[in-house]
Amino acid sequence: MMRNLLEKGLETESSGNKKQAVELYRKAIEILQRDFARADAVEKEKIRRRMASLQSVITGLEGHTPQSTGLDEGALKTIEELGLSVISSHQVKFKDVAGLEDVKRELFTKVIYPLRFPELAKDFNVFVGGGVLFYGPPGNGKTFLAKALAGETSMNFIYVNPSTLYSKWFGSFEKNINSLFTAARGLTPCILFFDEIESLFPVRDERSSEASRRGVSQFLNEIGGFQSNGSSELLILGATNVPWVLDPAVTRPGRFDRMVYIPPPDMAARETIIRHQMEAVSRKGEIDYGQIATSTEGYSAADVEYICRYSAQNAFLKAVNGDEKSRITTAELMDSLKTIKPSVSSGLMERYVQYGKLRGSVPSQ
Repeated sequence: MMRNLLEKGLETESSGNKKQAVELYRKAIEILQRDFARADAVEKEKIRRRMASLQSVITGLEGHTPQSTGLDEGALKTIEELGLSVISSHQVKFKDVAGLEDVKRELFTKVIYPLRFPELAKDFNVFVGGGVLFYGPPGNGKTFLAKALAGETSMNFIYVNPSTLYSKWFGSFEKNINSLFTAARGLTPCILFFDEIESLFPVRDERSSEASRRGVSQFLNEIGGFQSNGSSELLILGATNVPWVLDPAVTRPGRFDRMVYIPPPDMAARETIIRHQMEAVSRKGEIDYGQIATSTEGYSAADVEYICRYSAQNAFLKAVNGDEKSRITTAELMDSLKTIKPSVSSGLMERYVQYGKLRGSVPSQ
């Protein structure tokens, strides 16, 4: 009965029905309370943790934010010295991510559920600590999705962009990787997000410097340590548009071994993006959102947004030149498609499919 309630609650929560999920979780707590009354001391402690975990989930689903316990000042200082920052107040959630429903469900299964129900995860020897790699064509929201995941799990978020770190890490690559992970431990629960991770960890060969090789080795030791101890307090995310240029050691078991493909938006997601972009436009005419969404098959999310901005710019220029009737319409958007083509070629898309098959992470779209 208890397990059925949890499974149904997880399924309901994943579908977006928070109210019904809360009702199911409350029923689960009632069962745990009855079990608590007749349990021995060891079982009582386990049941108490499960009830606390469920209550925390209910609090989050009902829109209440747990009181902050504060951040480690020393860890914050280290992060600042590395040229980075910590996001601890989250505005972005999965509901703000257009489309990617299969990806969200996958993240619920691989990340959110084990965090929500640590005792149940422990029963099945399922741990969330370690690394998750987002890969796929550029312009489809890998960074935005990572921030939404931080919002869903109420974890601190540290964004690591290699371009901001090279000057900081020059000559001390290995030392600073250690400092970064040490600081992240002090800010748990925390997501450490490495964007463009291939820039930090390309394939090592005879041309690689000794410092670079030591840095990669240090990183692999750090992430492997979190995987081996089953820690769920620090989640390491990586994102890349070119996973095939990563050092193979980075994606071996115990490192970034959970790979999630982030595809271009499907038709429904493209329509959502277009509608969102047009919300801020007051001077618009008749727009067939379905037609535009259909016509942008193969376009990335960034491409679709640019089409909307490009169309708005054209309509604006017409208004500046005296056309008082200038509006953004279906025709204006379709005209933009004659100029703006998909930024990702069909050949590159096929390469993602082949890479996914090779890695056992076949893209779902």
